[in-house]
Amino acid sequence: MMYRGGQGGQTMIPGGALGKAKYALSLGRPDEAERICRKRLEKDAGDVGARVVLAQALLQQSQAREAAEEARRAIRAQNTNVDAHLILSSALLQTGGLASRFTGGVPEEAVRAARKAVDLQPKAAKTHVQLAEALVAKKDMVGARAEADIAVKLEPRLAGAHLIRAIVLYSDKDPEGALGAADAALRNERSLTQAELIRANALLDLKRYDDSLAALDAVDRAGPLPGMGNTGALRGRIYYKQRKFGKSYHEFHTLQSLNPRLRVFAPILAGLSMVATGQFGQGAPAAIFGLLAMLILLVLFGLHFIPVVGGWIVAVLILALIGLFSFGAVRQARGSVLAGVPGGRIGGLGLAVVAFAALLLLVLWLGSHTAKHWALNPGWLTIGGMLALIFSAVILYLFGRFAGQQT
Repeated sequence: MMYRGGQGGQTMIPGGALGKAKYALSLGRPDEAERICRKRLEKDAGDVGARVVLAQALLQQSQAREAAEEARRAIRAQNTNVDAHLILSSALLQTGGLASRFTGGVPEEAVRAARKAVDLQPKAAKTHVQLAEALVAKKDMVGARAEADIAVKLEPRLAGAHLIRAIVLYSDKDPEGALGAADAALRNERSLTQAELIRANALLDLKRYDDSLAALDAVDRAGPLPGMGNTGALRGRIYYKQRKFGKSYHEFHTLQSLNPRLRVFAPILAGLSMVATGQFGQGAPAAIFGLLAMLILLVLFGLHFIPVVGGWIVAVLILALIGLFSFGAVRQARGSVLAGVPGGRIGGLGLAVVAFAALLLLVLWLGSHTAKHWALNPGWLTIGGMLALIFSAVILYLFGRFAGQQT
């Protein structure tokens, strides 16, 4: 969900350049609003209103990092601007990507900005909605539920308040409550596609499969949701629950075939995804990761029995795994506003982790070939390498959480 304030609606749109920019936003033309605001700021760089609208326009164009920077500039010039704090919080939540969703490493700045907006306008439902969204991202469901309830109480006809409440309730494993909140959101704004998606998930959990498919049809008719992918996986899971395995496999195969790099493996990946998602639902990624980890560990443990070269093969494979994992983590976080630090620092940490693991493996391997001690045989070399791999994962995970708290 994205903060969409300052677009008009029931709010009076002022005249002049700022009015034209806000009107462009209300018509869904953020690129035009950006052009107007930048032209205005060329004449007067201190125009806070134009900078706030520029940040909103950038946010609507999925340029979250740039939007956050513009919002910060507006806040430095006018710390009491509520819209600037709301946009900053929303932008920071969007910059997190997959890493923040996996680790919960949402920057504290996102929560602080939303709290500041609440302090400035405690009677405005939109401020409590944004704070609830930030707390959901931090996995503070108790606090998020309290803020969502306040937002609904302040403005019962605000669709966004009911939507965030539906998200909180569904995340809190209350599909019945989430369904009711999503229905309330749709009564106030029929075109709210995210509410239909919440309905589809909740109805699936309540085993109302046909109703869930109907909700997904409504989502598909509305078009793709920004940053939320398509509905194929959820539709495939519903078919799996209905024992319509052919239809389920077709959905997952179509989804896997979208990636040209993995298209050759699509049949296998589709079958694996179908079973894992059908059985474990939202826990499917963890289940697949655990299965692959077990297979990798078993292969590595078996390889070390090869005479002479077994230890070398294991060492090279473990180093390759560590390097691949570190490269992926560095690429995910490099230059991220979420981390609040230059990409070079993150890259340096990734290299340090790989260097440490390489050193550990080298020491263990040399020891296993030069010493007779029982703890330095090839079997313990494999275990040591596995521990180095786990150590790398833990270090990068903890760094992701730490970096996410930086401002």
